[in-house]
Amino acid sequence: MNVHEARRLAELEKMIARGKQTFVEVGLALAEIRDLRLYKGEYSSFREYCQKKWGWEKRYTNYVIAGAEAVRSLPEKVGTAVPTLAAARELARVPTAQRGEVVQAIAAEGLAVTAPAIKRRLPPPPMQRRGANGSGRTAPPPPSQVLDATGWPIPTQLIPLWQRAGEVQEWLTTLSRLKGVLRTAQNEKDPLYAEVSYSSALSQLDQVWTDIKTAKPFAVCPACQGQVSDKCTLCRGRGLISEFRWNTCVTREDKEFREKAKSGKVKR
Repeated sequence: MNVHEARRLAELEKMIARGKQTFVEVGLALAEIRDLRLYKGEYSSFREYCQKKWGWEKRYTNYVIAGAEAVRSLPEKVGTAVPTLAAARELARVPTAQRGEVVQAIAAEGLAVTAPAIKRRLPPPPMQRRGANGSGRTAPPPPSQVLDATGWPIPTQLIPLWQRAGEVQEWLTTLSRLKGVLRTAQNEKDPLYAEVSYSSALSQLDQVWTDIKTAKPFAVCPACQGQVSDKCTLCRGRGLISEFRWNTCVTREDKEFREKAKSGKVKR
């Protein structure tokens, strides 16, 4: 990495750490680091960079970047009308040419530009072809299958809980930003933070981050198979387990059994 790249990386990382003004700047900074491969000085991949530097998984990083780029694509007069990352991510699902119209239509009704408001205005799915019998009816598509991080189907009753992972990620992001602020203040010897014990504060934040991350579901519990049993000591009755429990508490045999079941070599 040359001097120019190192300087630009430092500038972008300060922007991310401080959260600067909006998630838009954070997302655009991440996109630039990814596209210019500014992470290559210390990390082998952008994914590794985001995980180790900021504590963000690939899915969430893509979520932020997509939302930021969607907002950037808006006409200038409505560019500040999307206040949240959730709304921006929903906006990313709207065709680029229609995004400005969608935002303006919501604002014209005196409504806040929220994710649900945008979702209600998503264009309808393309028309399906006529059925084989020529009746114009088509067989309904197979139900969508929501998979956990190991590729295992999530029981229907657990999907709402699984989808709340974003709540946990928001807290993890906030903690990561706070750690970034403190590290920047420490490196720059910011006088505002002169009385802060950086080692103590950062250590405690690291522990809180680790503890909070266990709330983020990672896999269907292999012990109860997501049946939400109060007697299950592995998932403690929620049917899902964290990545930490998957890595430390699930046996190799259980993991191998799941892989074989996914490939159809054994019956589930």
